[in-house]
Amino acid sequence: MTDRSETLFERSLKAERELLSSSAISALAEEHWNVPRPLLDWPLLVLFVIAMTALFAPLGLSNLPVPLLNSIAEDTIRADRSLEVADPEETALRQSQAKSGVQPQFEYDSELLFERRSGAVTAIENVSTRKTQTDMAINERITAFETELGLPVNAGIFELLEGLPNIEDAGAALAFFLALPAERMVMEDRALLPERGAIQLLRTGTQEPATLFHFEALIDVAGAWRMMRAKAREAPYGSARSLRTWILQTALALTEPNVTYSAAATQSAVENALATVEPASMHIGRGEVIVREGDRVTQRAQARLLALNEVRQGGLGWVDSVAFAVFLAGLVGLGAFFFRSGRQPLHFTRKNGYITIAAITLTGLICVGALYAGRGIAEGIGIDLHAAAFLSPVALSAVIVSNFVNARVSLMVGVVLSLLVTYHADGDIWLAAYYLIGVLVAGIAARRCRHRKDLLKVGAAVAVAQAVAVPLVLILGGGTAYADIPLVVVFALVSGSLVAAFAMGLLPLFEYAFDEITDVRLMELTTGDHPLLKSLALQSPGTYHHSVMIANLSEAAAEAIEANALKCRVMALYHDIGKSVRPVYFAENQREGNIHDGLPPELSARIIFSHITEGIHLARKHRMGRPVLEAVTQHQGTTLLRVFYHRAMENARTTGQQVNEADYRYPGPKPRTRESGILMLGDSVEAATRALGNPSPAELKERVGKIIAEKMADGQLSDCALTIADLTRIEDAFTRVLILGVYHSRIEYPASNVLPGDRQTRDSNNEDTDGDRNNDTSQGMADRAS
Repeated sequence: MTDRSETLFERSLKAERELLSSSAISALAEEHWNVPRPLLDWPLLVLFVIAMTALFAPLGLSNLPVPLLNSIAEDTIRADRSLEVADPEETALRQSQAKSGVQPQFEYDSELLFERRSGAVTAIENVSTRKTQTDMAINERITAFETELGLPVNAGIFELLEGLPNIEDAGAALAFFLALPAERMVMEDRALLPERGAIQLLRTGTQEPATLFHFEALIDVAGAWRMMRAKAREAPYGSARSLRTWILQTALALTEPNVTYSAAATQSAVENALATVEPASMHIGRGEVIVREGDRVTQRAQARLLALNEVRQGGLGWVDSVAFAVFLAGLVGLGAFFFRSGRQPLHFTRKNGYITIAAITLTGLICVGALYAGRGIAEGIGIDLHAAAFLSPVALSAVIVSNFVNARVSLMVGVVLSLLVTYHADGDIWLAAYYLIGVLVAGIAARRCRHRKDLLKVGAAVAVAQAVAVPLVLILGGGTAYADIPLVVVFALVSGSLVAAFAMGLLPLFEYAFDEITDVRLMELTTGDHPLLKSLALQSPGTYHHSVMIANLSEAAAEAIEANALKCRVMALYHDIGKSVRPVYFAENQREGNIHDGLPPELSARIIFSHITEGIHLARKHRMGRPVLEAVTQHQGTTLLRVFYHRAMENARTTGQQVNEADYRYPGPKPRTRESGILMLGDSVEAATRALGNPSPAELKERVGKIIAEKMADGQLSDCALTIADLTRIEDAFTRVLILGVYHSRIEYPASNVLPGDRQTRDSNNEDTDGDRNNDTSQGMADRAS
């Protein structure tokens, strides 16, 4: 450290800032991971697809034996591939489904009821016109009115109608009633509507029907009648009130459906739907028993075997291999597109891609190895060879990817690997479901890992879930005898144990190879066993205490806004590790005076800046990972060293030397994550409140709010995603921790009762108490100085 210290004192303030800026940029850049390298990335991706194809593509086997017809089978013969044959029962089922899917056809005449209303009003108006015609007898006038109205009319009612002083009132009242159903869709009976689904509604005068999903607008005739009766009191009868009953009854009689069911159109739609149904084929699943040992070979079984041999090509040929590779590449491409185009696009870096590929490759190798080992065990104990597939620890991929990338990607990786292993093991959908159960449980449980031993719990959870799923999977698959279920359950339990064992071995390997930190590693860093933290506690005890206090503040604030509290605590503990290089230059480690009082402000600023540079060097040397590098480089942002800047300004008044404020600001970067923002605020709040003597809760809250407001005003939080609501919750969390955890009240113990004869002991105790009081005073002065 001597050479580095000498270099520090020789550099200028501007050079020190430039060195700090370049060190921070270099530490956070991760250029070897984040810079795209197509000439390396694409060949490796192609190599990955080829390797997975070679790993999971099954080798070709000889043709299946075909015993003679009516002979006794000497061995159980299973289908080694899938085959489709005609299935009349499935065809009939498809036709039934197609028929049930046809939507009923209705016709809608929107003008029908409007025409009825108009005709009825015209008929009433013509009554007064005919009354003036003396050559028409009353019977003739009644007949003409009935013809125009379309309904029979009582002679007495007609005479009352003719005798109205203003016959238009009757027409207006009748039009009022008929307008109610005319503005709606009226059908004969709503029972004609389907219970669920939609109908096709063809409006008169149009060619294309409209699809109607909601039937609230449709009412039946009885509903229209109820609606008109409910409005009877509101009708504008006028002088025709004596005829109100006849007017209402006439309106009811003139109301008829304007929506009618079309049986012919519906039948035509059914015929068209049936014409589109293709004949179904029967699926012979891979691994399905064609003929069992000891059974007589039937013509159907022999035909199946011949059909299987006819379509065989001795395993996967080059066409099948290319198809498999294209399928795998398509899955990778679709997965990348899915996460990038989502409503909340996934930040998937180049490093994440390599971690994912490595996890798939290693897990695939382990699964295939476990599969072949399981087949050897199954053959040795005399159970179905397909039971060996339940030994493959597919869930291991979810544990690795969930810890290093996120749960969403781990689910996708688990789905892909489940399909590949299922294909290699000649399994069915139920085997894939078994793998997916383990993947889901592993992905959920892995997110709660905080210690290495928690991986054992993840393995146990996977083992239990898969063991519970085994009986269901075997019963639904129907490929294994019930007597073999207990042994397959044992395979499932061993598979969960393999997940835990390999995870405990591979996680540290991935952490080292990719320079990443998982929550498990973060938890280990909080225990205080790390050499950097020990060095900080021994060489810079004040800084260590300062870091622990910030850790408590930051963890509480992170929990308040649902950020990563564990990450915040680790960042706080290690953010000032650079101060362990020159601890005496920092106020919290000084006990007698301040060494900076005798140094030029430029040199003091360089020394303070250097703790960031030294921290970066130590973090990279010990491979502390990105969270610690972010903490070291971003916890000060571009904050101004006010004390030294003001001293430089005072000196400039006598020397005339120009002072640039930017030279006394940290070069950044500013906090870029919510956790880094919390750390900056916690650092400032802890330092500011330490200078308070015995503050009240109100004073603490005021000081915390002031510090946060100053950071906002200085633009230090402009690059992180902390909202105003987050800052309010952070302020409350800081205040709570300071009040309850730092400045809480203490009971003042009374003096010990001393017997008259113990004078010397009392004097000794007084001396000890005075010494403690002096030590407390020195500590308080040091705290205030920092």
